[in-house]
Amino acid sequence: MLSKINSLIKDRPILEKILKNISWLTLERGFQLFLSVFVGIWVVRYLGPSDFGLMNFAMAFGSIFSPFIGLGVSSILLREFIKHPENKNVLSGTAFWITFVTGVIITISMNIVILFVRPNDFEAFLVVFVLSLGNVLLAFDVISIWFDSKTESNKTVLARNLGLIFSYMLRIYFILAGFPLIFFMIAALFDSVIRVILFLFFYYKDKQNIFLWRFDFQVAKKLLSVSWPLIFSGVMIVIYMKIDQVMIGLMLSDYEVGLYSVAVKLSEVVYFLPGVIMVSLLPSLIKSKLVSKKFYQERLQKLFDFMTWFPFILILPIFFFSSQIIVFLYGQEYIIAGQTLAISIWALFAVFIKVAVENYLLNENLTKIIFFTSFLGSISNVLLNLIFIPFWGINGAALTTVISYLIASYLGLIFFKETRPIFIMLLKSLNLVRVLNSFKQYCTSRIFK
Repeated sequence: MLSKINSLIKDRPILEKILKNISWLTLERGFQLFLSVFVGIWVVRYLGPSDFGLMNFAMAFGSIFSPFIGLGVSSILLREFIKHPENKNVLSGTAFWITFVTGVIITISMNIVILFVRPNDFEAFLVVFVLSLGNVLLAFDVISIWFDSKTESNKTVLARNLGLIFSYMLRIYFILAGFPLIFFMIAALFDSVIRVILFLFFYYKDKQNIFLWRFDFQVAKKLLSVSWPLIFSGVMIVIYMKIDQVMIGLMLSDYEVGLYSVAVKLSEVVYFLPGVIMVSLLPSLIKSKLVSKKFYQERLQKLFDFMTWFPFILILPIFFFSSQIIVFLYGQEYIIAGQTLAISIWALFAVFIKVAVENYLLNENLTKIIFFTSFLGSISNVLLNLIFIPFWGINGAALTTVISYLIASYLGLIFFKETRPIFIMLLKSLNLVRVLNSFKQYCTSRIFK
C-alpha cells in the first residue's frame, strides 16, 4: 500500500510539492503546540496570576489594534503573488510599505492609548511598549507569503521555529534566573527579530533582493480596494476573542485577567476540532446537494444533530473536573479559575454550531450573513461584559462569552429569511429523543441493508 502511494506521489511532482508543503505547515503547528503547552505552563506557574494577567492584558490590548496593521493587504497578497508572479517586486514593495507605515502608526497609537486607559501604571506602559515594537517587523511577513505562493513553506517554517526555540530557551533561562515579567516580553520580541533575520537570509539565498522592491500607488490603491473589508472582519474576530480580557484588565485587575486567561486558554484548546470535523464532512454535504434538495436537507439535519451533541463528550468531563484540571496544570494559586473554566467550556457547544452554520452559509454564498452574525455576537459581547463583569467578575465574563456565541450561532439566523429554516433545524437538533431515534433508524437500516 505504501509503495503504491509513494509511486503515485512520485509520478505527480506538483502533488508531491503540495504534500511536502502541508507536512511542513503541520509540523510547525505541532511543534508550536508542544512548546506552548510545556514551556507555557511553566511560565504561567512562575509568573503567577498578576504578572501573567498583565502579559495577557497587553497581548489582548495589542490585538485590538492588529487588524489595522497592513490594512488587510496580507490576506490577499498570496493570491496576487500566484496570479502575477512577474510583479513580485512591486507587490512586495507596496505591501511592505503599507504594513510598515501602518505598523509605525499603530505602535505610536498603542503607547498613547495605554497612557490614557491605565494612567500612572508604568509597568503596563513598559510591557505594551516592548510588545508594540514587534508591529513594524510584521512588514517582513511579505517574504513568508512569497515563499508560500511557491509552496516552499519549509523555509519560513524553519525560520519561525528557530525563532520560537530561541524565544522559549530565553524564557526558560529567565525562569531559572528569576527575571521579572518585562524580560519575557523581550523574549517574545527576540522571536520576531530572529524570524525576520532568517526570512531575509532565505530570501537572498533564493536569489531575491529586497532593494528591488518598489512602492506603486496604483497597486496600493488596487490592493486596498479589495482588502479594506477584511479590516472589519478582523476587528469582529478580535472583539469576539480578546475584548473580555481587556475589559477585565480595565474594570478589575491584572490578577483577575491571569485567572481568566488560564481558563479561557484551556477552553480554546479544543476550538480547532469543529473545523477539522467539517473538513471531513463538508465534501459529502456538498455532493448531497447535487442529488436532490430533500437528500441535502436530510444530510444537513444530520450534520446539525452531530455538531449539537458531539461537543458534550468534551464539555461534561471538563465541567465536572474543572478545578482539578486547573490545579494539576497551573497549581493551587489558580484554583479560582476552575469555576471560570466550568462556565467557559460551554462556549464549545456554540462554537461547534457556529462552524457548521458558517460552512453552510459559505456553501450557499451567504457570506453577508456570516459578517452580520459575527457583528451581532461582538456587540452583545461588549454590552453583556459591561453588565456582568461588575456583578460576577471573571465568571460574568465567561458567561458573556457563552451567551454572545449562542446569539451569533442561533439568534442571528432569525433576521434573514434564507436562514430561518436553518434556525428551525437547529432547534430540532436540541431534541435528544428525536436525535436518538434518528440514529437508531440509521443503524437499523445499515444492519439490515
